[in-house]
Amino acid sequence: MRNAGVNPDLRSLTGLRFVTMLPVFLIHASFETVFDDDEVNGFLIYGMGTSAALMVSFFFVLTGFVMTWSRRPGDTARRFWRRRFFRVVPSHVVTYAIAVALMVWAGAVLDPIATVTQLFLLQAWVPDPAFFDTGNTVTWSLSADLFFYALFPALVPVVGRIREDRLWWWLVPPVAVLLVLPAIATAALPDTPEMPLGGVSVSQYWLVFFNPLTRLLECVLGMLVARAVLSGRWIGLRPWVPALLLVVVYLATLRLPFLYRLDAIGIIPVVLLVGAVASADLSGGTWLGRRWLVYLGELSFGFYLTHNLVLKYGHLAFGTTWEEGEWVPRSWSTPIGVALIVAAFAVSLLAAWLLHTLVEKPVVRAWSKPRRRTDPDGEDPIEPAAPPIVRSPGN
Repeated sequence: MRNAGVNPDLRSLTGLRFVTMLPVFLIHASFETVFDDDEVNGFLIYGMGTSAALMVSFFFVLTGFVMTWSRRPGDTARRFWRRRFFRVVPSHVVTYAIAVALMVWAGAVLDPIATVTQLFLLQAWVPDPAFFDTGNTVTWSLSADLFFYALFPALVPVVGRIREDRLWWWLVPPVAVLLVLPAIATAALPDTPEMPLGGVSVSQYWLVFFNPLTRLLECVLGMLVARAVLSGRWIGLRPWVPALLLVVVYLATLRLPFLYRLDAIGIIPVVLLVGAVASADLSGGTWLGRRWLVYLGELSFGFYLTHNLVLKYGHLAFGTTWEEGEWVPRSWSTPIGVALIVAAFAVSLLAAWLLHTLVEKPVVRAWSKPRRRTDPDGEDPIEPAAPPIVRSPGN
């Protein structure tokens, strides 16, 4: 699906990965209720609202965009799968093992089926919190990513054959499904049992938020936007416009039903933001492309895998108190609680650096590419190339 050459790196999008990780960290920090003042805990939880959920949508759209943008000349499904496997799975296995050890240390009861399901990144397919909300809980998104990786080699030639003048029309069906999905979930699925937050049932929440088929729609949107930018069909928005639109839409819809605020309402500005930042990179870049921020963006995958473990088990490491018939983690005054959250952020960043430096980079460098082989005539065998993008004359 690619040109003959290699598309330029999009540094600002890499930097944006870290910026959009901050709400995800803060919402998980809010779940720890580290403050002894319930009003402060409530302010943080409800103040963050569903902002982190919108950032999760951003990451799925970004996944589809980056996979399409970085498609290599002469690429094959086997090579693609090999790269993605060694990019994602080893780091997951390391943090999975750490999560299991921490659960044992904390005295948690391990469900054998759920634990094995998470190891193989299948948990997002099961509409049960015992599967998607256990262990290293954030890896449910990798479960959805794995599904997308499996389908990407089949999807990319289909997206590549869409006529450039129809690309924007093809964005409409996935967006429409995401917009109506909360209504479908509310009408068709039972209202119980309920999730702890949001006032929605487990099955409703799963269909809209955790379901890999739902997330596939966001990845496809990213693929379509990548095609629009590659083919020169981007509409010319500067990044601040969709960023401001995302904030305005989020604030304006705070009173909408919870399911609509997870990804449906914000999906349009999220899609526009990815395309606008990528387009800005091609025309000189943005402040998001500064070296230090790009490096933090490179650490964002490790940060994502480790931050919730640091928050949850770091909190438990300070001990528990007996309250109302159960053991609960300790809480502190507001200044100390803020200091502990900042410390958890720093420790998570250190853990991300260790994972990136000791696992991710060495494994990718050693095994993500097959060894070069030659045929008896000395020619390097090249598997059939992926179908090219359908491009208009002059592009």
